[in-house]
Amino acid sequence: MTMTRIKIVVDSVADIPQELRQKWDIGLIPTYVNYGGQSYADDGIELDRTAFYNAMPTMTEFPTTSAPALALAEDILRESLQGYDHIVAIHVPEKYSTTINVTRIAAQQLPPDSITIIDGHSLTAGLGLLGLMAAEKASETSDVQQVVDLVERVRDQIIIYAAIATMTYIRRSGRVNNVVAAVGSLLQIKPLLHVHSGEIGVLHRIRTFGRTVDKIKELVHEHTPLERLIVLHIQNEEGAQQLKADLQPLMDRDLPIMEVGPTLGTLVGPGSLGVLILPRID
Repeated sequence: MTMTRIKIVVDSVADIPQELRQKWDIGLIPTYVNYGGQSYADDGIELDRTAFYNAMPTMTEFPTTSAPALALAEDILRESLQGYDHIVAIHVPEKYSTTINVTRIAAQQLPPDSITIIDGHSLTAGLGLLGLMAAEKASETSDVQQVVDLVERVRDQIIIYAAIATMTYIRRSGRVNNVVAAVGSLLQIKPLLHVHSGEIGVLHRIRTFGRTVDKIKELVHEHTPLERLIVLHIQNEEGAQQLKADLQPLMDRDLPIMEVGPTLGTLVGPGSLGVLILPRID
């Protein structure tokens, strides 16, 4: 077996906590959040997440997101090869972000066959989980093909359910029009979003946020037994803690809670709750 030093790289949408990125030496190509006349790297350092979410409800100009500059991506990829032989880069689907295309262009400046770029078919913790599992597999095997095979096998098994507190931010963003169309003009509807195999859709339209969260719990039970389960939230720690308490009996390990970062949070908005599930892998 060829032993290869493999570096995993993700983009900001993966929302991997900084301590875990450091533990596994996972590289980050940052996306940017633009508001107040400034552009901030969503890298967990430059953009104050709490301040951003606190300001969102009163912003007169809707924040936008953007991919990194090509030169920055090139620099990050070159630096990522220092001490490594090969990069496996896992990105948000290109229908939702141009970052994967920036990486593809930047990769042309690297030595031939030194990088593999994968569409992660997921968002937020879905990408993050793929990045962490890839890093673990790379450490165990030092084999690029085994890492790629793992990511491609797992990515379409990951499911995210999300209860959206308000449709205000999705509507204002002008993105994910299929979600807006599914909800229509019913402003009080709380959609239950479903993210799977790179597609975002509305699974249910429910009249109260609490009932939407209850439906998420029902769906999680339907998928048991589970390999992984993560509670997600955007500036709703109290709701996340309650959801964790309700779902903890399904897992034999402590159930992690993760806050979704500003790149995706700009679209979804504060108050939202969700879960990532990965059914048991045989």
